[in-house]
Amino acid sequence: MKKCLLLFLVVLLATPAFAFEVSDLKFGGQVRMRGYNLQNMWDLDDDKDGDNWSVFRLKTSLYVSMALDEDVTGYVRISNQNYGEGVSYDEDNKSNKTFVDNAYINVDNFFKLPVTVRIGRQNIMYGSGFVLFDGNSQFASTSIFLDGVKASWHITDKMQLDGLYFKDEENDRDNDADDDITLAGVYFTNKECPLTGAKQELYILNRKDDNLDKDIIMYGMRISDKFAFGLDYSAEVAIQKGDFSSTEDQDALGYKLDLGYTVNKCTVKPRFYLGYVALSGDEDPNDSDNESWDVFYGGWPQFGDLLAWRYLNIGDGNNITHYDPNYNKGSSTGGEAVYSNIEMATIGASAVFFEKLSANISYSLLTADETINGIDDDLGDYYQLKLKYKYSKALSFSVYAAMIDPGDAFDGVDNDDATEIYWEADLRF
Repeated sequence: MKKCLLLFLVVLLATPAFAFEVSDLKFGGQVRMRGYNLQNMWDLDDDKDGDNWSVFRLKTSLYVSMALDEDVTGYVRISNQNYGEGVSYDEDNKSNKTFVDNAYINVDNFFKLPVTVRIGRQNIMYGSGFVLFDGNSQFASTSIFLDGVKASWHITDKMQLDGLYFKDEENDRDNDADDDITLAGVYFTNKECPLTGAKQELYILNRKDDNLDKDIIMYGMRISDKFAFGLDYSAEVAIQKGDFSSTEDQDALGYKLDLGYTVNKCTVKPRFYLGYVALSGDEDPNDSDNESWDVFYGGWPQFGDLLAWRYLNIGDGNNITHYDPNYNKGSSTGGEAVYSNIEMATIGASAVFFEKLSANISYSLLTADETINGIDDDLGDYYQLKLKYKYSKALSFSVYAAMIDPGDAFDGVDNDDATEIYWEADLRF
């Protein structure tokens, strides 16, 4: 990968066509090493080893950013991920292949207007990433890019309207079939409401999956604020309408609530927090309405790494099908974290010790919104702990441990604990 990047730079600097003055040239990258131990995240069965992993996962990235004139910037990032030495996956982002992680052109003051246009492969995130963050979640969030165009109209210094058009998946190009997954929509941000001082976000988004005849429109809003005396909160709610398939209408609801308090006068600045997430499930699989929440682009590990592994789209191999046989029917992409039909109530605390060591501990009660007749809605207890040590400005070390103790929803089937432990060394330069 280093040879590829060096060759790219040599060609760039040596080609006469690039006879311009580079005002701001930046290089950087990342080396991240994780050591995993995962047990029972899909089948909850100690006697089966298909989801018992003990493996190294290595991610590497190199990037170059160039300001070519006052308003035009180019950015390219090349990355790689592999699971273990000698593990052979014939897929990008899972083997020793390198791939283009980001590559975009950024133009400020487009045609002398208060508009910024970003064209190409780029990461997208709004709010807390509840509905918009990952583009390629099936790759364990190593890459989260989408290909397309974002135009941002800077209405004032605090108000911005973004127009989005992206391809999540561009599939088989060898035939005339419609088989892409497309994201389009608008996202409005007001950084500070004149009346309340809170940040406001409003959006209308469309996700169209030609493979599934799915065409969903989502309407949502988010309000958040942080006060000097230590209180912070955010509240986001969205409804989904449209076509879930050629035979079912989409009618789903999701919301995410967070409330925290930081003791600023204390040296370690402890923060105590509460959270609640609700993603609707399908009331009646046999009628013409689908109430199951569509994950859109919120499938990254926003609820903790273990839960993301737990909700991976691997079909019947995931015993979530015991209480929700159709948990993954809204996904045509294997490996996505398809959060749906779940309610999660969380209590937790975090703190920073000696300015370098941070800790976060939480407990969550998991329940299902809808289950098959006769099956309890108790999905289990979810425990998480993360420690992070900032060794230097560029290097950090982390440890993450989590466990899901299955609840009564899994009575009569395999219900051993699901666990995850990983350590991580992360260098960014």
